[in-house]
Amino acid sequence: MTSSRAGVSSRLVTCFAVVVASAVTGSVAGANPGGEPSQKVLAIGVSPATTKPGASEVARRAAVTQWIELELDAIATHRTNPPRASRALALVSRAMYEAAVAGEASRGAAVAGAASTVLAFLFPDEGGRIHGLAQRAAKASGEAPSAGNGFALGRRIGEALIARAESDGSAAAWNGTPPVGPAFWIPTPPGFVYPPLEPLAGTWRTWNLASGAQFRPGPPPAFGSPQFLAENQEVYAISQSLTDEQKRIADYWADGPGTVTPPGHWNVIALDLVREADWGTLATARLFAALNTAQADAFIACWDAKYAYWSLRPVTAIRELIDPSWLSYITTPPFPSYVSGHSTTSGAASSVLSALFPTRADELAAMAEEAAVSRLYGGIHFRSDNDVGLELGQRVGTAAVQAYSLAS
Repeated sequence: MTSSRAGVSSRLVTCFAVVVASAVTGSVAGANPGGEPSQKVLAIGVSPATTKPGASEVARRAAVTQWIELELDAIATHRTNPPRASRALALVSRAMYEAAVAGEASRGAAVAGAASTVLAFLFPDEGGRIHGLAQRAAKASGEAPSAGNGFALGRRIGEALIARAESDGSAAAWNGTPPVGPAFWIPTPPGFVYPPLEPLAGTWRTWNLASGAQFRPGPPPAFGSPQFLAENQEVYAISQSLTDEQKRIADYWADGPGTVTPPGHWNVIALDLVREADWGTLATARLFAALNTAQADAFIACWDAKYAYWSLRPVTAIRELIDPSWLSYITTPPFPSYVSGHSTTSGAASSVLSALFPTRADELAAMAEEAAVSRLYGGIHFRSDNDVGLELGQRVGTAAVQAYSLAS
């Protein structure tokens, strides 16, 4: 990634500290294949702003973004894992979009009713903060939460999304056992965590796909094959001579426990893009619904592949074949390697955002590619994990672009 792109990336992360502070303090004034409600997805003509947004545009945009900001903070605070973070972001974003479509007369209040209802379900211990923001948002729209029609409409939409969440398969318990053999995943150092993370996430109900297996890629390189050995050696060789820039990239995209997670990282990027755009409530809600249903599907598709193949991590292969004391630069997460989750969600997110911001498409694609290669630099993925994951995510993102009629 060039130094100019690196500067943009740093600015995006810095920006998140500001938007979370605003959300916390309150200073911010046709069914698809996944079985969604029979709600026509509107095709809205939107494009990046050429002039600075006025106060009214900022207020209408904030009707949506303040809830994304609050949710990202809750995800970090609760140490929500990436598949569940993507699910949570999709539920809230889809609720806001449906409320914005249905609550035309009072969109801000409808969005507040929908978002607060779903967030209170997802993060019940955050009720006070959620209720406070709902009160301020409803007041800003000219409604009282206890009596306003828009807010009540939003609550009903939120309740429908909660019903979806309660039947999406995410509550199922795994009682299986991993396959055994040199090619398969085993618990990894330093924590040797078991059981692996969310083995059933690949079976969760999708949003824009028929199932998590719709785009399942072929298997990873066979253990012991020339390609496997070359990729294993590549991870090890890079780890022995990491440059400061490679470390910076690995650290920037790490998004580990206690952060906004990989799907949240792309929401931070989207928040920055939206601030530069002259968009209202409906267009902003549509963006986050498309982005976050795409990312939720990306994690479902990725986890389908992970637990279809159960492939071993580089740390296991390197310790077995090269260096028995080797450790990755970034802590290896506790689940199978192929394909990379960050690569998959980055491919999906960049595809959606590129459709809405075509003049930034090259920059967004470069960011997705950097997110993918960051996992190689971090020592937690083989190159094929990243390359195939990025391609899988792009296919998932294209499905979202089509579902939300984003293509120009």
